[in-house]
Amino acid sequence: MPTISYNKLWKLLIDKKMNKKDLRLAAGVSTAVIAKLGKGENVTTDVLLRICTVLNCDISDIMEIDRGVLNSNYISTEMLAVAERDQHYKGSDKNER
Repeated sequence: MPTISYNKLWKLLIDKKMNKKDLRLAAGVSTAVIAKLGKGENVTTDVLLRICTVLNCDISDIMEIDRGVLNSNYISTEMLAVAERDQHYKGSDKNER
């Protein structure tokens, strides 16, 4: 299952010479929110907006979807295999008639 990655946020903080505490204080978020971000857990869009405002960036600059093994090639391959299997079974029905 895809997850959210905040790796871009941590890299941006390094570029801006900020640490998590600086971000927490500037954005007015709790330590629990920073912990959730560190674990890649969900946070509210309000929190994300505050962070983007403080860092003067877009949401895509701080987060991305981590699809892991569920990339488009994997899905396409799986869909192709299912389609071929279904076609095989349909062909078998015709031969039996």
